[in-house]
Amino acid sequence: MNALPPQTHVAFLLGEAESHRALHHPYLSALRDGTLPDPVGALKRFASEYAVYAKSFQNYLLIAMSKLEDQEHRTILLENLCEESGMIEEDELAEIARLGIEPDWVQGVPHPELYARFRMAVGAVDTPETGEIAETWKALFIAQLTRGNAAEALGALGLGTESIVKFFYRPLIEAIRNHTDVSRKDAVFFELHAELDDEHGALMLKIAEDLIARDPANCEAMRQGMRKALGLRSLFCDQMLEMELNQ
Repeated sequence: MNALPPQTHVAFLLGEAESHRALHHPYLSALRDGTLPDPVGALKRFASEYAVYAKSFQNYLLIAMSKLEDQEHRTILLENLCEESGMIEEDELAEIARLGIEPDWVQGVPHPELYARFRMAVGAVDTPETGEIAETWKALFIAQLTRGNAAEALGALGLGTESIVKFFYRPLIEAIRNHTDVSRKDAVFFELHAELDDEHGALMLKIAEDLIARDPANCEAMRQGMRKALGLRSLFCDQMLEMELNQ
């Protein structure tokens, strides 16, 4: 299999990622379909819990960036970091405008603020227990990125996160649209990331191809990083589903 070109290796990895249980989880389906005992309450609890993981995304990027040797590769992650701060390039603004997202909803607005806007709109309320599930996900993910080499970190953050987040967010977008009165503007965090992270994921796949071309052994390290990241996402969904069924 090592005789295959890097693009083919990356395509196989991406196919594995897209078929992972984390992206087809019964928790996501239940949120989308409104079949949990308290559909709106479940979205509120998701909003509070997921914030604990999402608020550290810039930290995840910085850790992964520190692993990369090539300036060109680091620049790709730096551009992602800038967008997390609300700095969206004109061509991307034009693209999301074609999708019906008003540029002034997002331009200049840091992504944590976009998420806070959603939390407020959906009526999320933190409790003393909030964060107990996502804090474990965040801590284990940071440990994975910190301990892994460049290929494993890229597998976790690229193939196992950025490249697949649109599949994770689509059921949430449907759930918000179907079971709440939250406006598209107030829920734009998810739609924006479903679009922009697809582009970020494509750029990270290019880095993955470069690393495999440099050393074919990096493919297996990427696979391990990807699988661990997706496993943590799936575990989060397992625990959230259990919590909802025990409400």
